[in-house]
Amino acid sequence: MARHQFGAGLADFVVRPQDGLWAVTPGAVVTFWSASDGGIQYTDLLDLAGSPITQVTADANGRIPQFQGPDSVTGMWADAGTVRGWIQARTSGGTGDGAYTSIQRIVASSTAPADIRAAATWVCDGIADQEEIQAALDDARDNGGGEVLLTVGDYNLTAPIRIEGTDDVDVEIGIILRGQGARATMLRAGAGLTSVIHLSKVVRVYMSDVGMTIGGTTDGITSSTTNGALSGHRSFWNSEFRNIQINGPWSGEHSGWAINMGSPFRSVLENVEIGGIGNGIRLFSEHSDFNPGDLTLTRCFVECVGDGMTAYEIASTTAAGVMNQMDFVRCEAIANGADCTGIRIAGVGGWGTAHTRWVGINLEQFDTLVDVEYGNGNTFRLDHVGLRTGVPGLTAFRFGANAFNNTVEHTGLLYATDDCRLFEDGNTLEPSLPNRVQDTRVYSQGAKVTSRVNPAGTTVRRQIIGNTAATTPDRELPGIYVPPGWGKHWAAARDAAAAGTGLARIVTVGGSATQGMYASNPRTKSWPGVVASELHALYGDGGSGFQQTSLSAAVLSSGDAAALAAWTAAGAIVTATGTWTQGGSKYGPGANYIYSDVPGNTLTFRARGTTVRIYTVVGSGTRPAMLYSIDGGTEVSVPQPSGTAAIQVTTVTGLSDAEHTVVLKVGAATTGQYLSVCGVSGERASGVLVHNLALAGATSATFGNPAPAALNATYQGGVDFPADLCIYTAGPNDAAANVTGDAWAANVAKWIKAVRDTGTATGDTDIVLAVPHLGRHDTVNFKYQDYAERARALADVYGCAVVNWWTLGRTSWEYWNSLGFWGTNAGTGAAGTDSVHMSDAGFQFMAEQILPLLTS
Repeated sequence: MARHQFGAGLADFVVRPQDGLWAVTPGAVVTFWSASDGGIQYTDLLDLAGSPITQVTADANGRIPQFQGPDSVTGMWADAGTVRGWIQARTSGGTGDGAYTSIQRIVASSTAPADIRAAATWVCDGIADQEEIQAALDDARDNGGGEVLLTVGDYNLTAPIRIEGTDDVDVEIGIILRGQGARATMLRAGAGLTSVIHLSKVVRVYMSDVGMTIGGTTDGITSSTTNGALSGHRSFWNSEFRNIQINGPWSGEHSGWAINMGSPFRSVLENVEIGGIGNGIRLFSEHSDFNPGDLTLTRCFVECVGDGMTAYEIASTTAAGVMNQMDFVRCEAIANGADCTGIRIAGVGGWGTAHTRWVGINLEQFDTLVDVEYGNGNTFRLDHVGLRTGVPGLTAFRFGANAFNNTVEHTGLLYATDDCRLFEDGNTLEPSLPNRVQDTRVYSQGAKVTSRVNPAGTTVRRQIIGNTAATTPDRELPGIYVPPGWGKHWAAARDAAAAGTGLARIVTVGGSATQGMYASNPRTKSWPGVVASELHALYGDGGSGFQQTSLSAAVLSSGDAAALAAWTAAGAIVTATGTWTQGGSKYGPGANYIYSDVPGNTLTFRARGTTVRIYTVVGSGTRPAMLYSIDGGTEVSVPQPSGTAAIQVTTVTGLSDAEHTVVLKVGAATTGQYLSVCGVSGERASGVLVHNLALAGATSATFGNPAPAALNATYQGGVDFPADLCIYTAGPNDAAANVTGDAWAANVAKWIKAVRDTGTATGDTDIVLAVPHLGRHDTVNFKYQDYAERARALADVYGCAVVNWWTLGRTSWEYWNSLGFWGTNAGTGAAGTDSVHMSDAGFQFMAEQILPLLTS
């Protein structure tokens, strides 16, 4: 008979959970038993010197000292006062011979999640081989569940790690595999492996903080319910996979799946990062009565490398498979290869109803974004999803011949390339039940809708809404209305701009929510500024447009000192020397002017383009000359006539194609002789020119006088300051002032008259009536819904388009607040809690809702 050596191994420590980590237990007294519960205590022990002992005491580091067990005993249950754990002999033969094993069962309570807490834990020290890791997992299974803790290190695998449950569907086995971080604990697949981790039978898995490196055709994590005893029953369920990283060879040759899971019912995948793998995450159903469902993927990232790969696939492998409720939240994917698909609904069946929600999903450079091969009656809800195709001629939403009566509800903006097929309906199984894409705005110049009856496709100019199996969208999107034929005047001007043969002019009017409060820079980060940047990139830069004196210290210092300081630093403000005062009348472009009667006082503007136009108010008494200089050049004196009030335009041409510094100065004057300035515009000969004429505090009445002599509405996109497209946004200040819906509508109609039918105007200006989000600007009068209703009626009468940001914002301040869309004057551009003014993110969203109308 022989005694075997125990203790003093790399994993022979007594530990306890502490603050979510493992801590050693110095001085712990350990006894040894024949069973995990009860049994006979082993007292026939010897210490290292051969003296009899009945127990051992852990040293100052928590290590179990070396000792000899009873004759012929190779394993015992160790008890440190909590949960008994298994300790294995250091040698397999007599004293001094055999092989060392580096996996020992430790004797302390588990730190697993409470609802699947294991009875005991095994530790792997980072140099374990395949057989030892598998032995620990099998031991956990055989003992009703347990945790295998992988310490820092690389684990080279020669065979797949098998995490198995039992064939008994009424027995739940909870297995925990935990590392120390996805980059600290790494499983490396050897050559020829079909998978790294394989899940099977009835097993509940909690895996976290583990990384994997795979290659060839290897799957990362795979599972199957093919065991005969499990047919028609669950495989693994209520499982969690968190903080997992799976890396491939970055060669584009991988053809396996990073994660290939069968029937993951009520499971969670969170912070799963997949890079350099061919295919990403596949969730499939193998049985008619157990399918993927109540499943959540959160903050997962997939990079597909290679041709013909798929980022996310939901599949059924039986004709009766059903894909139930699944949520994909803030997941992303990118393709580095040709003929790749972002989301695929595949298999041989998939009949039944699925409600799948994709929130905050971003897919880029895929040939097909969403491909539904099979299924009927499914609803795919996409919320604030950015979908970008790779090159022209690709497909956004595709439905196969065996897919019918499915709906994509897409409430975000779809970015699509030119000549992209937005919607391809190949349904031939049930022609009377076509597939649909609803509530989608498209940012594209030539996207097409195709169907089985229209394979060539119909170009969709503005948005794709309603039953898109038809050749023409026929349903309004809540918050968006575009009448048939709208936009032809603007489109002609825009196309001429793109060809370099004309200038396409846009005018925006409204209050502070359009002027740019509280963007980081109201000239570039307000929604008109964002729109201008996008249009310049697409169709050419027509110049900086109008810089109005309402963005000056004379107007802003009394109410927005913090914003004024930030905007001055950003170069967005008209700077001044001396005292200037805001005028009392709503004259000229921007319905605003400031004045000074002190000789030598100056205003400085920034204007980009080859032409500069200076707008001043003349008449109404004797006025001093205006002196202007450009880029520090010689001052030029321009007389300011007396007599009837009028707007004088001083035009300077032949400038270099650059941004210019324009300084205006008050000439010789006496008290009461004023130089009155509206603003300065920078322009080019072609491209898109956006004039933001909004004025903080403006109401509908501000722009409501169509008479030319009033120097008012005709300068806000009308005959005296014309545009090819006008966007009208006045309203929130009306609501706060308790203006009735009828009065608001009358003021808007007067402005439309000034634009369309005053002087020589011939109605060739396209108009958008845009309704800003009211936020909490009015919580007393409740008139705002009346304006939205009147806007829709005015659109019918005058042929206008409508964009209702209030409806698109769910008429909820809290909703936009949850997205960080409200701003703050204390930190311009940043998210805050303002009642009605936006952050940079809010203005970006506003721009994205209106851009599809202007680019299609």
